[in-house]
Amino acid sequence: MKETRHAGRSGVWAAAAAMAVCALLAAYLGLSALSTLEWQGVYWQDSRQFQTLCQSWNDRVATSVADSIALESDTISYVERQQLEGAMAEFEADADASQTNYRFRLLDRSGKELSSNLGDGESLLTAVDHIGYASFVPGAYAAEGLDSYVYYAQYYGWTRQPNQTASDREDVARNGEDADGQYILEYGVAAEPQIDDSFYRLRQEITRAQGQFAFRVGVGAALLLAALASLVCLLCLSAGEGCVPTWQEKIYLEVYLLGAGAVDVLLTAAAGMACQAAAAGEIWSERAEMQWQADLVIAGGAAAFAGAMLCTALLLRTLAVRLRTGTLGRTSLLCRGWSAVYRGVGDLVRQLPLTWRTIAGFFVYLLANVLSAAMGYGGGLLVILVNGAALVLLCRWTTSFARLRRGSRAIAAGDLNYRVDTARMPADLRAYAEDLNNISIGLAGAVDEKMKSERFKAELITNVSHDLKTPLTSIINYVNLLKTTQQTDPKAAEYIEVLDRKSQRLKKLTEDLVEASKASTGVLSVSREKIGMSQLLDQALGEWTEKLEERKLTVVTTVPEGETWVYADGRHLWRVIDNLLSNCAKYAMEGTRIYVELSRGKGQVTLSVKNVSREALNVPAERLMERFVRGEESRSSEGSGLGLSIARSLTELQGGEFRLTVDGDLFKAEVTLPQAN
Repeated sequence: MKETRHAGRSGVWAAAAAMAVCALLAAYLGLSALSTLEWQGVYWQDSRQFQTLCQSWNDRVATSVADSIALESDTISYVERQQLEGAMAEFEADADASQTNYRFRLLDRSGKELSSNLGDGESLLTAVDHIGYASFVPGAYAAEGLDSYVYYAQYYGWTRQPNQTASDREDVARNGEDADGQYILEYGVAAEPQIDDSFYRLRQEITRAQGQFAFRVGVGAALLLAALASLVCLLCLSAGEGCVPTWQEKIYLEVYLLGAGAVDVLLTAAAGMACQAAAAGEIWSERAEMQWQADLVIAGGAAAFAGAMLCTALLLRTLAVRLRTGTLGRTSLLCRGWSAVYRGVGDLVRQLPLTWRTIAGFFVYLLANVLSAAMGYGGGLLVILVNGAALVLLCRWTTSFARLRRGSRAIAAGDLNYRVDTARMPADLRAYAEDLNNISIGLAGAVDEKMKSERFKAELITNVSHDLKTPLTSIINYVNLLKTTQQTDPKAAEYIEVLDRKSQRLKKLTEDLVEASKASTGVLSVSREKIGMSQLLDQALGEWTEKLEERKLTVVTTVPEGETWVYADGRHLWRVIDNLLSNCAKYAMEGTRIYVELSRGKGQVTLSVKNVSREALNVPAERLMERFVRGEESRSSEGSGLGLSIARSLTELQGGEFRLTVDGDLFKAEVTLPQAN
């Protein structure tokens, strides 16, 4: 029992660990997929993060222009000048074509290029995937994005279009005048960044996320299902057979629910915040050294989800264990208070006789209905509640009575191990159920004694058979020696022949006794494999052909084309076929036919052997399969009455079915075994 409990607890811990790990991995993969949801089906340069990186660089270009303008001023201090020069040098180093994939051209109002980070002989059109536009006022520290055909047209002289109206040209001119004091920034990034910077890492991250999205979703869903399956397994193991309360069940239920529920809510809220952060796209960081913070958000959210699921599992587990062990009421403050009141009233009621209790219950029910009806408004609801309570009590009584009926039927059907569950039964029905259980226990004891007696008989047969083998072997050996000597007296030779025949019969009988005993007790070893039934049947018929022809018996065989494979033990199946043919040779009427048919279908193979009995079969088919029973009551033949019994036991040991049919003098035996494909 202790080993079972230890194994059960080990299984609970294993299921809890598996659930926590699966939930953690599922949440991590789910949050990872959620954080990259906005990247699915999107070109990486159309992503929000790419636009943010470009805007950051555009602002740095505008800031560098503002810093250069500030350096021309004579009013700044030495320290400020040093800071501006350092910032300018840092920007020039970062904006170098060998350090970043970002390419730009800064133009003034006249279209003159003021600065650029393009390499020698490099064009912006060829260096980037597509060109973006931004503008800023000199001295400003931020650039504004442009979708503007106006600025593009102003700088490249494309103001005259074939379908352009005068109003359009006026708008272009007016906007161009407003843009006199602005700089235009043309920028972009190559489709395949080669330099390891934020753009390169963003493209790598988007490409990897798009490739792994389906995998993360699929594996995450599978792990979530595995976590739920582990939760179910945990609950089943916790509330399974042999479960015992632990220290958790010693805490009052209300206190446990309050503490664990609060922790569960906090962890669920943390997991929800991580989901919001992932859905908002705040997980990816443009700075590689800051990516650990984003990973920490995902890991923390996954851990919070796993913790919340584990906490929920503990809540469900303690409820399952308390219900399974019947300690829910004892560990609940509300239930204990109600139980104290209920027991006090119940003790008073149980002291009354059943008849008086029935009368008192009826008057209480009648009084409750009268008072409820007299209350007027709202009384109808009370009437429903009172009658509902009466219905519940009646249902409880009828349910307990039905439980008694099921128990009595099960015991009457032979299930002596059945015990009527007396939990929460009315007192009178519980007493009857306990009497019924006691009857079942008494009958089970009597059956056990009978089974012991049967086992003793089988052991006695086996032991006696083994004890007979030694002297019988000596007799057979000496008879064989006598057969090798020259006998002058014909009578002596005849006697030796009789001794040989009878000793061989006695040897066969003892062997049959041992095998019948082993087969009936199921101690024979069975090694099932794929066996060719047609081939085995041909071999058996070949061995019995001579003996059957001596009895003028004709064998008519019906075998399907091709080999018929069965799943059986070759030794035992041979003995079954041999016993059936031996039965025909001993008891079939001379000059008749023996029909041997082999059929297959529906996953089964059936061997049928039919013959006409020499003697009248006045014994039922079921009795013919018992040990030491023969159809010939005179017992003048050499049969032992064990062949059919052994055949049935061996067939059942191989997972098959053995049937006998007797119709007048027609005897039919059928052996059905599973077919091996």
